[in-house]
Amino acid sequence: MKNLVVIGFIGSYLFSLLGVYSLVNGYDHAAKLMALGALCYATFLIKAILEISNSKNEGVNKFIWILGLIFMGSIVGFLYIIAGRKRFVQNA
Repeated sequence: MKNLVVIGFIGSYLFSLLGVYSLVNGYDHAAKLMALGALCYATFLIKAILEISNSKNEGVNKFIWILGLIFMGSIVGFLYIIAGRKRFVQNA
């Protein structure tokens, strides 16, 4: 599925925010929503790392993107979806 990266990224934020909102308001299924958000983020992270590692770009460029995704996932993930993904998918 081509858009699994985008769906995973958006789903992780959507379910995580709904989970936090539910937790604050005392709803019963807040933990399930937050776990679903974590699962979506894990899907995004694994698929994005696989896309980066399978591309034909230089090793340093791949390494920087992967480190950024692991340590600063939200910011770099957004930048990867907006700007970087096109280059990696085209060079695969």
